[in-house]
Amino acid sequence: MGAVNGMQLDGQPESFCLQGEESWTGTSYALAATMIQEGMVDEGFHTAEGVYRTVYDRLGLGFQTPEALFARRKKYRSLAYMRPLSIWAIQWALEKVQPL
Repeated sequence: MGAVNGMQLDGQPESFCLQGEESWTGTSYALAATMIQEGMVDEGFHTAEGVYRTVYDRLGLGFQTPEALFARRKKYRSLAYMRPLSIWAIQWALEKVQPL
């Protein structure tokens, strides 16, 4: 699903506020790119894969990538949001870490 904004110590998503239990697709892709750039390539791709599998495989949204995914409700909001274009930062990080 990607990186959830807030997690409790027991591993459950934070439900105190709306954003706590969300996973922001663009932010997750940016985090994945940062992980890859810092040498955490497997972890970065695992994070990005969670977004991909949720958005494209499970929800079937194709070119309508949402801004936010809800961990517990299996819903989303703000279709066709622009921040998920940060997926291109993964390409940039790969080019910096591993010459293609």
